[in-house]
Amino acid sequence: MAKLLSVSRPLLLSSFRSRAPSPILINLRRSFSITTLRPYGSRGRGSRQSRTSQSKPFKKDEVLQMQANMTLLLPNTFVAPPLWRYPRQPSKFAHMLWLNVKARAQSLWAIMSMKMLSQPTMIFSKPLFKFHKSAVIPTAKALHVQMSEAIAAGDKETLRSICTPELFQTLAATIDSRPRGVRAEWELVRYDQRWRFPRIADWRVGYQPLHDGSMKMVKQAVVSIASIQRIARYDDSKGGIKIAGSQRVRPMIEHLVIQAVVDKTTYESAPWKIWGTLSEMTYEEYLADVENLQAIMSDQVGKT
Repeated sequence: MAKLLSVSRPLLLSSFRSRAPSPILINLRRSFSITTLRPYGSRGRGSRQSRTSQSKPFKKDEVLQMQANMTLLLPNTFVAPPLWRYPRQPSKFAHMLWLNVKARAQSLWAIMSMKMLSQPTMIFSKPLFKFHKSAVIPTAKALHVQMSEAIAAGDKETLRSICTPELFQTLAATIDSRPRGVRAEWELVRYDQRWRFPRIADWRVGYQPLHDGSMKMVKQAVVSIASIQRIARYDDSKGGIKIAGSQRVRPMIEHLVIQAVVDKTTYESAPWKIWGTLSEMTYEEYLADVENLQAIMSDQVGKT
C-alpha cells in the first residue's frame, strides 16, 4: 500500500469490486432491481454486464466528464469478517489474521506517508492533509439515510449529489425501470447491535488514474452499519393503497464505502460521496484480490 503514495509510481489500476445500494432496497425487485454495473478488473476475467434497464444514451461530453470522475475502489480494501467466521483450519485462520493486520498496517502507513508529503516543510510544520476520521461515521450514517430515502422517493438529484457517477447511473436506471404509479417508502426503524456498530471497517488513501493519464488523490472509508429497516410499496393508480406483501422489516448489516477527492495542492477534501456497499471478504476472496493486484502491477511494470 505504501507504493500507492509513491510519486513515481502512483496507483495505475485498481481491482473492481461489486457496488450496490442497501440490500433491502435491492430485494424489492419490481421497484428496485439492481445488479453490478462494474466489471471485476482481474486479468483474464470477463466483465459483468448490468442487467438493469438503461437510461437514454449519454452525449460525448457527458461520457468524457464521467470518465474524468470515474471512481475505483482502492486496492487492498479489506472488510474482515468477525473472528468466529474466520477459516477453522489453524493455518488459514492465522494467515487471515495476518492479512487483516497487514492491511491495517498498510493503510496507516499510507495515511502517515500522505501526511508527511503534505507538510510545507519537513521540519516543524503541520501536515495539510487531514483524514478527519472522527467525522467519518456520522457522515456515513447521514449519507446512508439520504441515499435510501432518495432511492425510495425516486429523487435523482439527491442521488447525483451524494453518489459517485457510476453508482448514480445504476440507481437512476433502476428508478426509471419502476412500474408507473408505484412508489416506495423507506424508514430507518433503529440502529442495531450498538455494541459492535457502527464502526470503521477500513480506511485508506491513494491515487486513482484519470482518462488523460493524470492522477487524482482519493481518501476512502468503509463504515459498517447495523440497522433495522422498513420498506413498503404503494400503488398510486389505485388511490395510494399499500401493495399486498410489499412491506418488509429486516435487520441489515451494510458495509458502506464512501470516497472523497483530495486536492493535490491544498490537500483540502471534497465532500464525501457514496461509492456503494461491499460484503465481508472470505479468505479465498481476499487471496484472489491480492493475486489480481499483483498481476496488474506486474503487467504495469512490464509495460514501463
